[in-house]
Amino acid sequence: MTTAEKLGDGSGHDKVTEKRMAELLGTTPKALQRKRERNVIPDHVWSKIDGRIMYSIWRYDEWLETQWGCPQELNLSQKPPPQTIRKKRTLLRQFYLPGKTA
Repeated sequence: MTTAEKLGDGSGHDKVTEKRMAELLGTTPKALQRKRERNVIPDHVWSKIDGRIMYSIWRYDEWLETQWGCPQELNLSQKPPPQTIRKKRTLLRQFYLPGKTA
């Protein structure tokens, strides 16, 4: 469930205070403040408006998605090495054709 789905009030508001963002994420405002200070959360996710820190839920979710690595098996732009293909064929033959491993 994304942070935006947790908001769940149907208001369509994307910008929330640091306190509300902390509630949505299950952390404390102080923890978010420290993450901002250490540049763990990038500048484009939050902004200081009239002395208050505001977060964009959409930008936070987009940034969070970039933090996940993509395993090679899911990366369609790269072909797996030939030995991986041979291993998979052998395993499939063993499973579907018992007694034939070649």
